[in-house]
Amino acid sequence: MSTQLEMTFVPGGLVPAGGEFVVWSQAADMTDDMLIAAMAELGLPAGEPCILPTVTGEHGTRTPIDMPGRALPIFTALRTLAALPAYDEWPSWRRPTPAVLGWSAAAKLALELVAAGRIIPHLTPSSVLDEGSAYWRAITSGDERVAVVVKALPVSAYALRRDATTVWSAHKLLDAFFDATADACGRQGRRPETDPRRANRAASDQDGFFGALTGADPVFRSVRVTVEDAASDLGSWTGPLRDEPADDRFRLGLAISAVDDTSWWCAFQLRSTVNQNVQLAAATLWEAGDLSAYGLGVTDAPTLVLADAISVAARIFAPLDRALDDAQPVGVTLTMNELALLLDTGRDALAMAGVQVELPAELAGIDERRLRLQLRIGQTTPTLRRASDALFADLDGLTGLTFTAVIDDTPLTAEEVASLTASGEPLVRWRGQWIRVDDEQVAQIRARAGDHIALGLTEALAAALSGQYHDRTLGSFDVAVDPVSAEALGRLRSVDTGTPARLTNLSAELRPYQERGVAWLQRLTDNGFGAVLADQMGLGKTLQAIAVLAARPLERPHLVVAPTSVVGNWAAELARFAPDITVVQHHGPERSFDRSTFKPGSIIVTSYALLRQDIGLLASIPFDVAVFDEAQQIKNPAAKAARAARELDVNCRLALTGTPIENRLSELWAIVDLVNPGLLGSQRRFNERFAIPVERWGDTDASQRLRRLIAPFVLRRKKDDPDVFAQLPPKQERTVRTLLTREQQALYRQTVDRTFAGEGLSATAFERRGQILALLTALKQICNHPSQYLRDSDLRPERSGKLLRASEIIGEVLDDGERMLIFTQFRQMGTILTDHLHTQFGLTDVPFLHGGTPLAQRNTMISRFQNDPDAPPIFVVSLRAGGLGVNLTRATHVMHYDRWWNPAVEDQATDRAHRIGQTKTVTVHAMVTAGTVEERIAELLVRKRSLADAVVEAGETWITELDDDELFDLVALSHTGDVDDDPDVVEELAVGRPSLTVLDGGRS
Repeated sequence: MSTQLEMTFVPGGLVPAGGEFVVWSQAADMTDDMLIAAMAELGLPAGEPCILPTVTGEHGTRTPIDMPGRALPIFTALRTLAALPAYDEWPSWRRPTPAVLGWSAAAKLALELVAAGRIIPHLTPSSVLDEGSAYWRAITSGDERVAVVVKALPVSAYALRRDATTVWSAHKLLDAFFDATADACGRQGRRPETDPRRANRAASDQDGFFGALTGADPVFRSVRVTVEDAASDLGSWTGPLRDEPADDRFRLGLAISAVDDTSWWCAFQLRSTVNQNVQLAAATLWEAGDLSAYGLGVTDAPTLVLADAISVAARIFAPLDRALDDAQPVGVTLTMNELALLLDTGRDALAMAGVQVELPAELAGIDERRLRLQLRIGQTTPTLRRASDALFADLDGLTGLTFTAVIDDTPLTAEEVASLTASGEPLVRWRGQWIRVDDEQVAQIRARAGDHIALGLTEALAAALSGQYHDRTLGSFDVAVDPVSAEALGRLRSVDTGTPARLTNLSAELRPYQERGVAWLQRLTDNGFGAVLADQMGLGKTLQAIAVLAARPLERPHLVVAPTSVVGNWAAELARFAPDITVVQHHGPERSFDRSTFKPGSIIVTSYALLRQDIGLLASIPFDVAVFDEAQQIKNPAAKAARAARELDVNCRLALTGTPIENRLSELWAIVDLVNPGLLGSQRRFNERFAIPVERWGDTDASQRLRRLIAPFVLRRKKDDPDVFAQLPPKQERTVRTLLTREQQALYRQTVDRTFAGEGLSATAFERRGQILALLTALKQICNHPSQYLRDSDLRPERSGKLLRASEIIGEVLDDGERMLIFTQFRQMGTILTDHLHTQFGLTDVPFLHGGTPLAQRNTMISRFQNDPDAPPIFVVSLRAGGLGVNLTRATHVMHYDRWWNPAVEDQATDRAHRIGQTKTVTVHAMVTAGTVEERIAELLVRKRSLADAVVEAGETWITELDDDELFDLVALSHTGDVDDDPDVVEELAVGRPSLTVLDGGRS
């Protein structure tokens, strides 16, 4: 429903911070409760009921109309709007309206203006004698992004009525919003409230004005001058930064040129905003006095335009004021220090007022050509670590760093530094170029140049990879790496180095991209590094990890930690692909606490819940490799399971995850820090360097530094990568084992016991067959969801282990922007699934094709799913109704939520997506509940496929031919159906939303 929300900004009355957003909808059937629920989907609070005065109809026939909505204070709405992903990061079926996304873009820009200090104080006199309202305004002049946001705002975003037939203009309302943001932030979110009887009465004007600007009471009362005079003086000071020139066809330009080695000439120009080729020197203008010859129209006094522009610029950059002493100013001579001031801060300040500064060619790139201090890595003898593999031996040199004076990246000798700094000038010629020489840098160079520091390998690697090192006392420094270490870093960054994977003790044939992944993992683990394998779901992360474990030396046991629901799946995969390796399931009430159980070379499989619970035992055992499957489950470093994972005694750690970032970069920090502690620094420092700049301000430099830093240790490949796609089979099938909840266990046991209680099953073949089929149906429904079996209305996913696990898979599919078919035998379960998809993922109008769907509606559903880019990405299908005769090749995933137990029928259903016309790999997810009849029949079908093809063709009727003992063994609940009631794990099953793209640098 959030896709139906509109947002309109309503300016404040007394001061801008009183502004608010009104959230409303054009949908006629949108109730207030539905509006509140839709707002919650976007993360917005309910706000207060209100009326938005707007208009309806076309131009010339507009009539006033009042729309019901919900009002939110600007500071409350800002946080949510600024955090919303950009347009392209939303799936089309869930994308908010252009009004919401337009105001989201405006919020991000407004907060950038505030963070950059582009706000000014303002004072407006009131009708009350000697009182006025003080508030903040934003500086937007000269910022081309404002026009971009204006174009992005649809009419509904500024549909605020001004009179009976007109609404605000987008530009005016956006300006009001920028001012409101500046004022709200200046007041730190305090909503303005005032009472004339308690107007601000500070002891001094300065204190009173500051209090009115930052407090909840914006009223200012002057004690020394009239408010009108104070407002006029303030306006004269801030006017050049905020107001447009009187004649906006012209801008002042400053052209810089060298006079000699100690001074520079700053020539004045008038530049046309209409024709960029027209630049009039001040001297020409004073002589001509007319602009008509330049096709720009006639202005009464063009020289006054020039003089006013110089006057405005002189308030911003004081050295220009000297030119105003001349009757006809044409320029001003600048000293070397004044030019340095212009380069440092003057240019940006003048640009904000619309004044352009043109530098000569000899000053091009002057900002980068600075004498500065740099850290150079690899020049000292390594002492902290010796790599075992020659491939990384040269990385040992990274642990030594030397402070070095440089220009660009060229090191300087002490004599060269002394020569450059001898004159004391801020600009010096060096090798035919002008160089910046800052006093602060000179003092730092003299104090530190030549000093050495030693770092641990992880910290040194972080500095070398990111190109930056931060010292708490000295600040941040660029980092350069010597050629030998740089070559080693290049090998570290590369996935393909020609080193083949060691595939021993493995009963599987790996695809080429999987072999490269194994080789990459082995290179890192052989040298003591951890790694994050973030391949997209279905590319075989489990198999690649097993290959690494199988080839390791038999010196220590290995540990695999997985969600409770996939512990059994790991045991099955290990038995299949590494049958000669001892596997111990440290799980369930009968798990062993004897240390001798954990033998060298064996693989111990446990859950996150038991890792936390049994950490005393597990931390006392020295493990070789620890694998953390579905590592996003420990994305919260404060969770007990995450803390326990860090306590383990291991040689190296591997993290497997298809969603390394679900919501925030802090999740990436948690996973990377688990496998390579210290690589990303402390969490606080990581937030300062990367998370806040990237997430809040879209800092591309910070994003690139982070990408360079993590790329060697995070491998992310997708199915549409060319080298992967060409090697994938057209269909991949995976069995997904799930667990019963406690409620499901109780219902399952009661149903089995009731069937076999007393005299047991009926003696007649017909009645017995009916009883068995009824039992199988009931057990399937219990495994699906207790609500299906009990026919109640409680659809909470926490009641069903299968629905929770299915939600994880669906979440990954949605995050990857792919589409899925979900097959079920039961119409009621299909309804439960569609309701869950709406509640859990915000999917509206999810199609459900079943036997009762009319033909016309059926065709519409199929056509929309296949062709409409805005169609929901999930299609729920009844196995009987949609198993044949349907072309749904737009789906790349197929989920069999409950099993038909007839491979031919399931294959026919899968072929709705995997058929002629399909251009992508199809992944099939067969859901099986561990410890139940579902798992036993699935195992039977795998072991005896040929028998199944011959015997099971009739569906489930073959089961009715079993005797009572065989039937009981088939349906009885085994201990593998136990479930861990672990609140941390249940909480982590909540599926996250948009991902960032930092990981692209880790692709092969």
